[in-house]
Amino acid sequence: MVCSVVSMTHSRLVIGYQGTDGAYSQIAAERHFAGRATELISRGHNSFAELLQAVLDGHIDYAMQPIENTTAGSINEAYDLLAKLDLHLVGEEVLKVEHCLAALPGTHLGDLRRVYSHPQALAQSSDFLGQLRDCAAISFTDTAMGMKKVRDDGLREQGAVASERAAALYGLEILARDIANQKSNYTRFVVVAKAPASYPVDVACKTSLILTTRHERGALVRCLSVLGEHELSLTKIESRPRPNTPFEYIFYVDFEGNLADPNVAEAIEGVRANTVSMRVLGSYPTHPSLR
Repeated sequence: MVCSVVSMTHSRLVIGYQGTDGAYSQIAAERHFAGRATELISRGHNSFAELLQAVLDGHIDYAMQPIENTTAGSINEAYDLLAKLDLHLVGEEVLKVEHCLAALPGTHLGDLRRVYSHPQALAQSSDFLGQLRDCAAISFTDTAMGMKKVRDDGLREQGAVASERAAALYGLEILARDIANQKSNYTRFVVVAKAPASYPVDVACKTSLILTTRHERGALVRCLSVLGEHELSLTKIESRPRPNTPFEYIFYVDFEGNLADPNVAEAIEGVRANTVSMRVLGSYPTHPSLR
């Protein structure tokens, strides 16, 4: 089944995200779907796998899945799950991530011995956190969950990295703002659905493919050259290990183009002819900041 979600207003939408209240993914979900439903419900999940399974099982309408960050790079787990599951990309969102370090009220930076956050947030803030003396950065399930842990444990030696919204939500005091290694720190999210979506040909779209090539010289180049021959701009290529086939890879390719455009459809068939397998993950509107 193919559905169109362009300009569609729903009476009720349930959007899933990984984490708990105050997570960046929740903020991205609420921003992306603002005004698209009379009733918008955002629902947190413990892991990316649980989140995407909820889409498959029909428990949520869409998932807001982070896919890459301008500081820490691609989120490999997300790509691996998209390869395994029969799901579709129907949109994207870009969020400026502004990390803060927070702790119980009255805590000083020198009191901290442990700082909790999602591994991506810790990597994005590694320069600042590395300057804290006798303080360990500890990976946690989610940024906002780290804030909740600090509140629930009630220990002044603990802090967490997350959004200002999460700090306020859990009653913590902000010790430092804007602590990311790069001040222009953005995360790109994809909107994941159970069914693909279609958009009018005049909508500026991005198309995402997942493919495997023959294990021979020039195989990937032949695939990508098809896009060039059709004057389509490649925006991203990512490789991930192919399960049970050492040193062979699955490739994820994003390019500018709407599947409704006959030129794009022809290009995709040209790429397919040069692969062992290929699947269109989705063709969806490009975020305004990426056009």
